[in-house]
Amino acid sequence: MLFRAEPPLALPLILAVLRTALVLNVGTATPATFGVGGGLGGLGSSGITNQRMPVLVLGSVLTVAMARIMDWLGTLVGLLQRPRGLEVD
Repeated sequence: MLFRAEPPLALPLILAVLRTALVLNVGTATPATFGVGGGLGGLGSSGITNQRMPVLVLGSVLTVAMARIMDWLGTLVGLLQRPRGLEVD
């Protein structure tokens, strides 16, 4: 009985860690372009090397938008997978 009660209570914490990991992965994929790993930093890298500030800002805005989308998707999964009975008024 105890085993069946614990996983539903731990699910919100597990999903919060998953959301954090998603956002951190977007943040680490951006500078991966400097290590010839591809990633979202191609615009930022070309903006730095060509000294073009609008291109650098565009790369930064796209990275932030991707991180926000990942955070929103993680929140959506957390809301859909929340066990019934854990709602707080």
